Amino acid sequence: DVEAEKLVAWYSKVFGDRLYMEIQNAGFDIQKQCMDMTVDLANRMGLPLVATNDAHYLNQSDAAMHDVLLCVNTKVERSDINRMKMDTDQLFVRTPEEMYDAFPGYEEAVKRSQEIANRVDIQLDLKSRHYPVFQPPEGKKDIDYLRELCHEGMIFRYGADGITAAHRERMDFELSVIEKMGYASYFLIVWDFVRFAVEQGIPCSARGSACGAIVAYVLRLSHVCPLKYDLLFERFLDPSRTEPPDIDIDFCRDRRQAVIDYTKQKYGSANVSQIGTFGTLKAKAAIRDVARVLSIPSKDVDIIAKMVPETLNITLTEAIKESSELQDLYNSDPKIREVLDLAKQIEGLARSAGTHAAGVVVSDRPISEYIPLQTITGKTDVITQWEGPTVEKAGLLKMDFLGLRNLTILDKAVKNVKKHRGVDIDPVELPLDDKRTFALLQRGETKGIFQLESGGMRDLLTKMKPDKFADIIATSALYRPGPLEGGMVMTYVDVKNGRLPLPKLHPIIDSILDETYGVMVYQEQVMRILNRLGGIELPQSYQCIKAISKKKLETIAKYREQFLKGASENNLAEFKAIELFGMIEKFAGYGFNKSHSTAYGAVAYQTAYLKAHYPPEFMAALLSCELGETDKLVEHVDDCRRMGIAILPPDINVGDVEFSVLGDSLTFGLGAIKGVGEAAVAAMVAERTTNGPYKDLFAIAERCDPRHVTKGNLELLVKAGACDSMGGRRSQQFSVIERAVQGAASIQRDKQRGQKNLFGGDDDDEKTTTAGVGSSTFPDIPEWNKREMLAFEKEALGFFLTSHPLAEMSATIKQFSTHEVKQLLNAGEAEEVILGGMVSAIKKAQTKKPSRNGHQKYVNFDFEDPTGVIRCIMWPEEFARLGEKVELEQVRFIRGKVDKRNREPNLIIDAMWSLEEVEKEFTRQILIKFQKGLHDIRVIERVRDIIQKTPGKAEVVIVVDMPAIGETRQRYISKNPLEQK
Repeated sequence: DVEAEKLVAWYSKVFGDRLYMEIQNAGFDIQKQCMDMTVDLANRMGLPLVATNDAHYLNQSDAAMHDVLLCVNTKVERSDINRMKMDTDQLFVRTPEEMYDAFPGYEEAVKRSQEIANRVDIQLDLKSRHYPVFQPPEGKKDIDYLRELCHEGMIFRYGADGITAAHRERMDFELSVIEKMGYASYFLIVWDFVRFAVEQGIPCSARGSACGAIVAYVLRLSHVCPLKYDLLFERFLDPSRTEPPDIDIDFCRDRRQAVIDYTKQKYGSANVSQIGTFGTLKAKAAIRDVARVLSIPSKDVDIIAKMVPETLNITLTEAIKESSELQDLYNSDPKIREVLDLAKQIEGLARSAGTHAAGVVVSDRPISEYIPLQTITGKTDVITQWEGPTVEKAGLLKMDFLGLRNLTILDKAVKNVKKHRGVDIDPVELPLDDKRTFALLQRGETKGIFQLESGGMRDLLTKMKPDKFADIIATSALYRPGPLEGGMVMTYVDVKNGRLPLPKLHPIIDSILDETYGVMVYQEQVMRILNRLGGIELPQSYQCIKAISKKKLETIAKYREQFLKGASENNLAEFKAIELFGMIEKFAGYGFNKSHSTAYGAVAYQTAYLKAHYPPEFMAALLSCELGETDKLVEHVDDCRRMGIAILPPDINVGDVEFSVLGDSLTFGLGAIKGVGEAAVAAMVAERTTNGPYKDLFAIAERCDPRHVTKGNLELLVKAGACDSMGGRRSQQFSVIERAVQGAASIQRDKQRGQKNLFGGDDDDEKTTTAGVGSSTFPDIPEWNKREMLAFEKEALGFFLTSHPLAEMSATIKQFSTHEVKQLLNAGEAEEVILGGMVSAIKKAQTKKPSRNGHQKYVNFDFEDPTGVIRCIMWPEEFARLGEKVELEQVRFIRGKVDKRNREPNLIIDAMWSLEEVEKEFTRQILIKFQKGLHDIRVIERVRDIIQKTPGKAEVVIVVDMPAIGETRQRYISKNPLEQK
C-alpha cells in the first residue's frame, strides 16, 4: 500500500490536472518509467498484468483525421502551437500481432485481455416491453375501461341515433386486435394526456396512420372519421407487426410543455424523458469545419461549399463526381484536395447532441435502469443518450408530442374572433363545403395556410381549382417529387377539369380510384386494390407495400403470384393484371398515407376558412406566431397590404406583445421589435395595463423594472416609432434617453434608502418625472431625415413598415424590372432577370486564382427592393467593368442569372446600371408634343438644336396638336431628327 501511494503521488506530480492529455503527450521515456514501475508494483504485490493500448481511432492512418476532429471540437486552428494535441499516431486499434510486437516479453499480459473478454456476459433483452401501466379506476381491467370509454366516445361523436352497425362492427374489430396485442394500456395512456390537454384548452390532434382507427376518433385523439374517408385500421395496426404502433399527437406549440409536464407528474419524472438526437456532419458542414481548422479563408470556403450540389443527403464523393467545378479544384489545388479528403473522413460523424423536436419516452420504472441518459450543455432537461429507434428496440414506449405552429395559429385566431366579434368557433365543426374558403384556395391566396403556402403548392391550387375537401386531402399526397415527376399531378388536374376522360380499367379499381379521378394517390388505395381485386388480406396488403419499398424480391414474388391469381378470378385479363402490379410496384416508392393527408388536410382547411371569413383576426394570429422570424413577418405584412388590412405603427401605449385587432386594422406586436425581448415588452405592457398609459419616456423608465427598461431598449422603442404618441420628435426623444434612465435609477436608489421627495408626490409615480419635467424639456433639435428614420426603423423591426426608401421610385423600378425579389423563389435555375433596388451589405473579396484577364477581386452584396432582399455575386471579370457602380445605399438596376444551388436563390450579376443609365439603355422612344397656341417656332427650333446635338439610339416621335385638325404624328431616327421641316 505504501508503494502504491508513492506511485500515485509520482503520477500526480508528473501529470497534474491534465493527467489524461499529458499521458498521451509525455513520450516514450515517461511511458517506459510508468510501465517499469507498474510492472515492479504488480510483481511485488502478486497482481496480474494486463496490456492495453489506448484507442481513439480505428486505423493508424486515421491519426490526421482525429487531429482535425480534436481541433473542430476545441474550436482552434491546426497551426495553433498552444492547442491540445496528441503527439503520436499510435492511438489506433491494434491487431493481436501488433499488440504482441508492442509488448515483447509480456505475452501473458497481452493474452490476459482475452481472459477478461471471456468473462463478459451481456444479455440484451430486446423482446420485453417496459411500458408504463395505466391504472383504470375501481380496479377495472385496462381493456374493459378502454371499451367503456370508446362506447361513451362513440355517442359523443355520432350521437345515440347516428351509430350504425358499420360503426359498431369496426370498433369491435379494432378493440379485439388491440386486446390481442396487449396495447389497451398504451391507448389509455395517450387518451389520458389528450384528455388533460382538452380540459386545459390546449389544441391537439393525432396525425399519421393512427387517424385510420375509429378508436382514436371516438377517444378524441383524432378528428377525422375513418369510415367517412375510407381510412384503414390495417395501415395503422395489424397482428403481424412486432413494434408498437405510432400514435403521434400534435399540440399547440406554445403549450406543448404543459402536456409533457403532466405526463411526468402522472408517471414520475424519472420515468419520462425527451429523446436525444445527434447532429451529423453533412458534406458542406464537414468542408467548413475542416477548412476552418486548416486556416482556409472564409470567402474561399464559401466558394467551395457552394460547389456542392443541393441534392438531399449527397456525400462528398458523389459531389466531386457530379460537380465539374469541384472536381477541377480537387485535382488542381493540393490544399483543397487535403480539405476534401479530410472532410470525407469526418463526414457522417456525430457533431453535436440535441433534443428531438417531438420524441418522448415513457417507461414503467426509472429510465436510467434501461438506457443511459444525458444533459446538454446550457440546458437542464435530462434526455436519452440513444436516438428514437434504439430506444424502441430497448422496449421503451416512444411517443411524439410535436408542437405544431398551425394549431397555435388556429387557437389564437379563434380567440381573436371570440374577443372582437363575439363569435364562438370550433374548427373541428366547420362546414366542409364553404364556397368562400374554396374560392380563396382556387385563387392561390394561401400564404400562412398550413401545407398550402409554398409557391409550387399555390400554383397547383390555381390549376386544380379545388371545390371539395377530397381535393385538399389529395394536394399533400400529390405535391411531392414522385407524383410530380411521374405526371400524376397533371393527370389529376386535367381529368378533374374535364380536359381528359376519366380512366377506366376494371369496376373494382375504378370505384377505388374514383375520388382521385383515376389516379393512384394513396397507400390505402393500393391496399384496397390488392385486397378487393387480388384477394390479399388487408393486413397482408400493407406488408406487400412495405416489401416492395424495401425491395424484398422473394416476398414481392409471393404477393405477385397471389395477386395475379385473385385478379384472374375477378375477370381481369392476365396482361392487364401484370401491368397493374407493375404500376403498384412503381407506386410503392412514393405512395402517401391517406390517414396522414386527411388529418393535415383538415388543419389546412380550417386555417383557410378563418383566413377567408375573418382575415384581420387570422392575420393577427399568424403574425403573432412569427414574432422572431423577420423574413416571415415581411411576407405576412406584405400579404396584409394586399388584403387591404392596415397594420398600425408600433405604439407603447396601444400595442400588446403580440399583434392584435383594432377595428379593421392590426396593432403592431411590440414583441417583434428586435433586441428588446418579449419579457421586457410584456413587463411594460403589464404596467401600462395596470396603471394607465405612459406620459413620456421618463415615466416608462421610472414605472418599470430597470432590468427591463434599459437604455438600449428605450433606444429601440424610439427608433421603431413606438413612442411617437407621447409627443416630441424622435430625435428629441432619443436625446433624453440617457437622462431618463439615470433619473429613474436615482429615484429607485432614493426609494431603497427611504428618501422622501421634498415636494411630496412619492406615492403618485405617474405625476413624478425625472427632474419634475416632461416632454417640454426636449432640446430644440431637428428631426431625423426620412432616410435616417427608415434606416432606424429597419434596425429595430428588421424591415420597413411605414414606408420604404424606394417607395417613391416604385413606378420607375417596375417599369424597368422583369421581376421582384420575392418572385425569385419560383424563378428557374439560370433564368435571366432584371431587378431594380438598392445596394446594401457590400463585402469585397479576392479569388485565389486570377480570371482569364488577370482579375481577382470580386464582390458580394445584398440587393433590396420593396418586396425583399437577395444576395448577389459579381465575379472578377464583371467587377472589373462595373465595380465602381457598387455603392452602398445607392439605387441601381442589375441583370443576372438565378443561382439556386443554395437553399435561398442568389444572383450572378453580369450588368449594372444607375437610374440615368437604365433610362437610356431601355428607353425605346421619346415623344415630344407641340401644341398650337402654346409652343411657337422658337421652342420648336430649340428642341431641334438639342436633338441634333445629342443623338442616340431611341426613336423620337413628334406630335403636333392643332385644335382644328387634331393630332398628327411623325417618327424620326434621333440621329438626324427634324432635318425635314
